[in-house]
Amino acid sequence: MIKYNDGSIYEGHIHNDLPEGKGRKILPDKRCYIGEFSEGVFNGEGKIMNPEGDFYEGTWVNGVREGKGTEQLQGEKYVGEFRDDERNGKGLWEKDGNEYEGYVLNGVPDGEGTFVWRNGRRYKGQWKHGKLNGYGTMDYGDGLMYEGEFLNGERHGHGVLTTPEGDKYEGQWMRNRKEGKFTISGKDKVTIVTVWKDDNVINIQNGY
Repeated sequence: MIKYNDGSIYEGHIHNDLPEGKGRKILPDKRCYIGEFSEGVFNGEGKIMNPEGDFYEGTWVNGVREGKGTEQLQGEKYVGEFRDDERNGKGLWEKDGNEYEGYVLNGVPDGEGTFVWRNGRRYKGQWKHGKLNGYGTMDYGDGLMYEGEFLNGERHGHGVLTTPEGDKYEGQWMRNRKEGKFTISGKDKVTIVTVWKDDNVINIQNGY
């Protein structure tokens, strides 16, 4: 056993007076690491846990999380890739009945991914900085569905909204609102062309 001046305690293999191989270290903040060491730092497979039971278990490189691992923190769980000590890469995140599977950057969705909310909503598509950005499909869970472009979490750009009754609204969206020319197609195969302003129809051009 080695006691350090900072209050940490190490038990395990030693080489040149440094932890090497498998060992156990209690840190000054009371977190406990059990796993592999190289030249005194976490290297290889290991698990670190705080007194509240939060933990990371996986691969370490030079003292930081790097590679595949599992992190459980304050009721949330992430299983996937880490880089530069952050959640980076592809993974699966779960919390309070919500679930995200896809790519993350610095801990938030970024790239292609699927999010399922506990209320039944489901989005599959592109993300940027943790928000819906780019092309995707949103199933609102009540029969309403949108497929098209998003910007900062809102319908923005070209897209098609399908109602529970089967009517389709296709056109340009601006911050969740219909703006400009829209084609409306019903289950009865009748199609009309309309013009909208701030989500209100201002003109009906024709039907066919």
